Amino acid sequence: MFKVKCKSKGFTLLELILVLGMISIFFSFSLINIGGYRKLNNKIDVELFSNSLLNYINNSKEYCRDNGISGYIYFDSERNLITLNCGIKQISSLPLPDGFSLKEVILDNKIKITKTGTTGSSCTIKFKDREGESHDITMCVGTEYVQIK
Repeated sequence: MFKVKCKSKGFTLLELILVLGMISIFFSFSLINIGGYRKLNNKIDVELFSNSLLNYINNSKEYCRDNGISGYIYFDSERNLITLNCGIKQISSLPLPDGFSLKEVILDNKIKITKTGTTGSSCTIKFKDREGESHDITMCVGTEYVQIK
């Protein structure tokens, strides 16, 4: 019987092409999934922040009503921070998520809250998310109506 011994150590061209093809297919799937993940994460953060902001405004109204003091919610666009202030005392704060920015609130960046826990002015709070899309939260005077766009 004849025995054939192969002395070359290495891969054939066909093996290399197959391995590189499989690696490129797996890499392309991972890039697609990462982009989808970022968009989904941004969408969840927008909804979470919108609901957190509404909750913060309602809690601020409740705080002023329960303590019988007036105050205001201040929107600091430089620090991306929202604060409840009563007089010169800061009661609480709500930071914006990373990558979000306040675009426009109202003329003096304040929502005034009376001792009874009501707001005297309507406003639209505009902010941008990580993708650069603008989102609006609109408050009406005299009602608890708030719309998120």
